Amino acid sequence: MTGEPPAITPNAGPLGREESLAIARWLAERISRHVGIEVWWRPDNTIVLPDRDGVVHAEMMLSAMKQLASLHPALTITPYALDQFAERAQREAIHLAPTTVLRGGGKSVRLSGLISGLLFPPFLDVMTFLSAETPLQPETKAALTALPRPLDIEILLAPYDAYSGHLLRLLGAFAAESKNIRLTVIEVAEFPRLASIKGVAEVPLMTIEGRRFPGAWDEPLLMQQLWRIAVNEPELVVRERIFVTEFVTEEQVKAAEAAGPSSMPAAHEGSGGLIVPGR
Repeated sequence: MTGEPPAITPNAGPLGREESLAIARWLAERISRHVGIEVWWRPDNTIVLPDRDGVVHAEMMLSAMKQLASLHPALTITPYALDQFAERAQREAIHLAPTTVLRGGGKSVRLSGLISGLLFPPFLDVMTFLSAETPLQPETKAALTALPRPLDIEILLAPYDAYSGHLLRLLGAFAAESKNIRLTVIEVAEFPRLASIKGVAEVPLMTIEGRRFPGAWDEPLLMQQLWRIAVNEPELVVRERIFVTEFVTEEQVKAAEAAGPSSMPAAHEGSGGLIVPGR
């Protein structure tokens, strides 16, 4: 679908009018079929309970998705209050608020947390991948089609990290291309208790069928790794460099911003590699 965007009146939300109109024009050029947006939410409450982190951005994410859905007629939104639909949430293993599920073309991607900062443009890309074609190479598409079994993949990301945005875009394309890629995305900076339980020291952090892999990937190597796991091959793909960013929580980011740019988390090569400045 190309051409001028439809006449819109954006719902109230965190996106400014100029930003909303720019996104509407962008979506008009890329959306070709329906994408459903489900938002599982609770009223914001910063109290940390024994079984979960506080809820800090669910209302904002719900507002943002309502506003986003108003920007194109092929986007629809369905809100679910977690406590009201607790049985269904338990059945679908949805425990974090907010959790947003994008569905299109028989595929889906699940994202928990407020998708903002450097994660928002890749999020929009994933939405369009579910609506149209993915930008993956033909050999990658063929390998995804031939995967012998489904793979459960979780990626832990942060909105201040460019590598996280890259991995979201890439794995989002994989999930939009194949039902065998069951992707869960967590913006982990707003869930400090969860980050502690999972032992997050760097982002991005990917887990495939229980195996943890830090850092960003390129398309061919990631496809090789997925294939090896799918066929139960024990040998892992070796990457020459593993680019990661030091993990800090949302509250630590706010404190670092107040202290100045030099206090922000540093990007570097993992496994004892050299520091990469200015990433």
